[in-house]
Amino acid sequence: MTRSQLITKVANDTGISAVEVEKIMDGIFGTIGDVLKAGDKVTIAGFGRFECANARPRTSPTPTTKVTSQLEPTAIPGFKASGRLKERLGK
Repeated sequence: MTRSQLITKVANDTGISAVEVEKIMDGIFGTIGDVLKAGDKVTIAGFGRFECANARPRTSPTPTTKVTSQLEPTAIPGFKASGRLKERLGK
């Protein structure tokens, strides 16, 4: 399902206009991104938890030149589904 399909489905299911649904989705996803960037977790009861794991700095060779370079640490966003969501999916 694409972003626009999700907006349309939520709008049809709730009776809210697609424009309003899009604004709400943008607000929610933007807030989740901001919270993760700040180093915190976002937990939505019955759905799951968004959090960032930190990748350690490491060295990596460039395949063509074989020169190694130091890669900076990066944040890797992740999601862990709640037990209730897993049950709903039947797994």
